[in-house]
Amino acid sequence: GVVGMAFAVRGAASVRLHLSSSARLVLKAHNLRNFSSSSSKGGNPAAFEIGTPTYLGLHNLRDNPGARKKRKIVGRGPGSGWGKTCGRGHKGQKSRGSMGKPFFEGGQTPLHRKLPKRGFKNVNKVRYEPVNCSSIVERINQGRIDPYKKITIKDLYDAGLCNGMKHGVKLLAKGIEDLTTLDTPLTIEVSHASQEAKTAIEELGGEVTYRYFNRRALRAHIKPHKFHPNLMPGPSIPPPRLQERYLPFMEEELLAYYSHLKVEEEENIGKEEASM
Repeated sequence: GVVGMAFAVRGAASVRLHLSSSARLVLKAHNLRNFSSSSSKGGNPAAFEIGTPTYLGLHNLRDNPGARKKRKIVGRGPGSGWGKTCGRGHKGQKSRGSMGKPFFEGGQTPLHRKLPKRGFKNVNKVRYEPVNCSSIVERINQGRIDPYKKITIKDLYDAGLCNGMKHGVKLLAKGIEDLTTLDTPLTIEVSHASQEAKTAIEELGGEVTYRYFNRRALRAHIKPHKFHPNLMPGPSIPPPRLQERYLPFMEEELLAYYSHLKVEEEENIGKEEASM
């Protein structure tokens, strides 16, 4: 409710004001000092002394009191109470640096050394971000993907279907029955696709093509605004173990962009004809 308060303003006479709760918060933010609550018996209004208002600026930006805990300083003399032995006492295992090590079990063989090693982590494994057909149809119905043009990885990324990808996108067949609800066949360009999903789209008159991206080219593809136009990477050359999948869709573009590949290919053809 409305509360009447009398307070002394520095350099001015006492003034009687009626302030709401929101106004009291404003006053509190303006450096209120010497607040004393009203007496429970007398019911007299609270007395305030308002100092000079402080305004937010670069010179007084700081955390709230208590937000940043001051670190404990040890080993700086007896006056602080944490000098010399730093609160660890004299001698013994606990006074030295061997306590608190991760997986330390007091000197016995720790568990991670008792158990045998098993398996390995393949650092060269390509991990695609899965995208289901049902998710694509859902985004098309929401108007977030245009089905009348080629759907690229960037379109899927902008629609929020592959935000965590690192190496590309793999199209999966979950929800292929939803493709029949669309009035147009789809043309999709992804990194990989399951055979079932590829067949379902092609039976409806659509097309699934593959395109290889290395990490830098993939980032430039989905976030072109982060690259200077003159420094955009060219088409990525797939590694030998993946060329069988990608070259049927990328060979012409690669030969047009990398002229030295075309020269090498012509030399190889000439050598083969000469050997015959």
